[in-house]
Amino acid sequence: MRSAFLIGVASAVALPAVAQDAPSQDTTAAPANVTQTQPSNTDVAPGEIIVTGTNIRIPNLTSPVPVTSISASTLLATGNLSLGDALNDLPALRGTFSQSNSTQFIGTSGVNFLDLRGLGVSRTLVLVDGRRHVTSSPGDYLVDTNTIPDDLLERVDIITGGSSAVYGTDAMAGVVNFVLKQNFDGLKVSGQGGISSRKDRGSYYGSVVYGKNFAEGRGNVAMAVEYAHSNALYFTDRDSMTGAYSGRHQFNQQQDLSDPATLSDGISDFGFYTGVRNGSISDGGELTAICNAAVAANPTRCRASGFAQRYMFQPDGSLVMSNPSLDFRDITNGGSSNTVGGLGSTLQNTGQLDPRLSRLSVNLLAHFDVSDAFTPFVEAKYVRIRANQEGQPSFFQGSIPGFFGGGFDLRCNNPYLTDQALTTLQSIGRCANAATDTFAISRFNVDFGGRGELEKRDTYRIVAGVRGNFFDTWHYEVAANYGEFHGSTKSLNNLLLFNQELTQTAGFLNAINAVRNSAGNIVCGINADADPTNDDPNCIPISVFGSHNATLTPAALNYINTTSFNRQRASELDITANLGGDLSRLFTTWGGSSLAFNIGAEYRRETAFSGWDALTKAGATFLNALQDFDPPSLKSKEVYGEVVLPIVKDMPFIKELSLNGAARYSHYNTVGGVWSYNGGAVYAPTQDFKVRFGYARSIRTPTQTDLYATPSQNFGSIADPCDEQNINRGAATRAANCAAAGIVQPFDNIPARTQTLSYLQGGNPLLKPEKSNSYTIGGIITPRWLPGFSLSIDYYKITINKVIQTLDAQQIVDNCYDASSLNNSYCGLVYRNADGTFQDPAVLAGPVNFAKQKTAGIDVNFAYNHHFGNGDVFNVSANGALTLRRDNYLDVSDPTRVSRQLSNLGDPKWEAVGNFDYQHGPFTLHYKLHFIGHMYLDDYADYYSLNGEDPQEPEYNLAKKYPTTWYHDLKLTIDVAKNYQFYMGVDNVTDKLPPYGLLGTGDGSSIYDNVGRFFYAGFKVNL
Repeated sequence: MRSAFLIGVASAVALPAVAQDAPSQDTTAAPANVTQTQPSNTDVAPGEIIVTGTNIRIPNLTSPVPVTSISASTLLATGNLSLGDALNDLPALRGTFSQSNSTQFIGTSGVNFLDLRGLGVSRTLVLVDGRRHVTSSPGDYLVDTNTIPDDLLERVDIITGGSSAVYGTDAMAGVVNFVLKQNFDGLKVSGQGGISSRKDRGSYYGSVVYGKNFAEGRGNVAMAVEYAHSNALYFTDRDSMTGAYSGRHQFNQQQDLSDPATLSDGISDFGFYTGVRNGSISDGGELTAICNAAVAANPTRCRASGFAQRYMFQPDGSLVMSNPSLDFRDITNGGSSNTVGGLGSTLQNTGQLDPRLSRLSVNLLAHFDVSDAFTPFVEAKYVRIRANQEGQPSFFQGSIPGFFGGGFDLRCNNPYLTDQALTTLQSIGRCANAATDTFAISRFNVDFGGRGELEKRDTYRIVAGVRGNFFDTWHYEVAANYGEFHGSTKSLNNLLLFNQELTQTAGFLNAINAVRNSAGNIVCGINADADPTNDDPNCIPISVFGSHNATLTPAALNYINTTSFNRQRASELDITANLGGDLSRLFTTWGGSSLAFNIGAEYRRETAFSGWDALTKAGATFLNALQDFDPPSLKSKEVYGEVVLPIVKDMPFIKELSLNGAARYSHYNTVGGVWSYNGGAVYAPTQDFKVRFGYARSIRTPTQTDLYATPSQNFGSIADPCDEQNINRGAATRAANCAAAGIVQPFDNIPARTQTLSYLQGGNPLLKPEKSNSYTIGGIITPRWLPGFSLSIDYYKITINKVIQTLDAQQIVDNCYDASSLNNSYCGLVYRNADGTFQDPAVLAGPVNFAKQKTAGIDVNFAYNHHFGNGDVFNVSANGALTLRRDNYLDVSDPTRVSRQLSNLGDPKWEAVGNFDYQHGPFTLHYKLHFIGHMYLDDYADYYSLNGEDPQEPEYNLAKKYPTTWYHDLKLTIDVAKNYQFYMGVDNVTDKLPPYGLLGTGDGSSIYDNVGRFFYAGFKVNL
């Protein structure tokens, strides 16, 4: 079994295409994250808040659903070249996929997917000019914001709450609509460069936009070419932050948690330490002495605590005892295998804080008004993105055949084993018979090269159609939108283990079995045995005793490693037809308005494919056995309508009163027909104050991945709830359920503690659509006596039922034993051996319609601008978010059991951003303030009662919370001449880095900036 290394209680969460899990760092797992900034009113009238969120054109219409519009100039007013990272700072969005955490999974390096309200990237509909955009993740319909052009972007509209009736499926949390500039006329040239204060993470950007109006303004054509590049930032570039060489900075278990008394003794169960290393694996190979009662007093074999001494191979091949200043086994009864100091691996000497990303974007926009009623238009784009990712290297632990499923154990007569090492092995109880005995080591193969990826993503998209106006107030549009995505991944430094038929060992498993032939030369064992059929003349023997040893030549590394390949493609065809207008020719309501409407139809087809090379599919490499994903096309036919009825206008105490509603019927070839609908109202007693209310029933149909993902082998770290270390850390029913399952305490699941386990994960063709109910109510204040001032306060509440939830192996196992009894749907997916350990595979995981999500909160938007008599201009805008709940319901047997996400790492209760601009003559000073509130160091339920249960681990750490964080950005813009502008700035002025050793690379910790102080400068020329 290809297993990985696990220390402590942290568990790895794997996606369907995740490579083999790497050794754990014994840190606390982090939930997902939220980042936020404020909306800008740069492109709107002073004091006015834009609200649209509808397909109906009516002057001064305001939507019952809150819509925040952010100008491109505000979003891009930093040195960060990632539009997605800028959007992740907005209150409504969560940084589930940012640049810093995009390297977690295979094929996602450098992507930015958007996640409104923390309800998941698949529940946020991303549009460009109101139209769908081809995916960058085949089978999932997720739009990478790196495919959006910066210099053609006018603004971004963020629509809060369900909007499926207006915009279509997936709009459960809302819609993010990128609005591009129209009728661009002239030449614009832009450039920017930047670098951090530590002289790394260099970046640069260049753009040329040319547009021309012609035929007396009836036609326009515009073209934009952009190139952006950001250098990778490696763990080894920031040892003081990552501990790549000196040891990690992290919370670590510091008490014996198998003893219930430690959970309430007034001492933190986890403390913060620096210089932390993994004691159970090293870069050159680690093993333990044989320690038993007979040698308990021998300090070279046993520690005073009774645990075996650890020995590690050094670069020169010698074997020495590790002498850490603190061995956590001694104080945790083996609950943590980490050390402070010593010779273990840091696990951080490969890997990235941020990936390298290069982006080339070419966009074309054109239209021509043949008449007011007939305007052909076209939009076309090509985007090429190249990204790299470096993760942890290959590794192995324990028995070679047990870990990899083949090969030979290391022999005590291995010719690369030095005399000193052999003598040491014998002195600690191993290799008594050097001629026949074997031994096992655990090695982090840094010298084999970090397992990395080279990503290439090409996106093509063209939109063509006609639009026009007639009957004064009527309009129509017919458009065809077609896009293709082509992706390729090269997976580097992937260990080759077997031939394609899995009948013979190959690569690494051959090279590691070194022997002397009859001539006394060191050769591969397969070339010196009596079987000539397994000979490989290309085999180069290697030593695994000591890191970076002389045997690891380029030729040897080329033999043991292979490059795996993945090809992806997706396409989207979306044909839409819309007709809208009003019935003012037939009737008007009080105040002179009339019923406005929009009706339309849509046809959509999505295709997807992802396939790996033959060796990878066969399971012949260090990667999991990853199968082709070739689902049937998803097709939908939809009709929809929307109406707005202004009832009263310009009457006493009723400045405006209007109602609106929308409905959409969609028929899918996968799930059949579904309805979505919404309704709302707007009431303005005066011109200064307006109240809006909205309700929406939205749907999300299962994606091709949800339905048809090929069952694939995964490996994950699974902490057994019935292990004596964990038996007291779950629900009150855990111990009783484990006993009912026949697991007698004390029980130590050693395989689960020390290695990752195999499990299967795939799609579920029986899935049904998700359904949501969302409510919004709020008010807008724009007082006439204070020109330039606006304030909006909105409450939202979203509940999603029948959530399609893919549970990882750890969730399934935990839910099995934390349920009210063993009679639940999870326990049937967990497989154990007679001795209580997990089988192979341990778990069958996949998506099911059972979960529920709830979120609610209050958004506050404030803006004020003032023009002074001397011509100076002052603008201030602020956006704050108070999240009231963010809950998940994952227990089928107890649908009322809540898992609270709010206030955990990445999900602060409070967050706010303020932007301040002061313009004096040719100078404009911009200041941005970003506030992130407290979050808990571990799960909320550890500290406080939830589901009527006592806190699960109230003394996880007595500090309880990550500190509040403030970020400060400054930018100075100088108008050198009428058409020439120069700017310079510094992001994160105070050089604030993630707290408590966080790296910003996890779903939760990526809420924090991990680059630090960053300087940049640029120019813009408009001709």
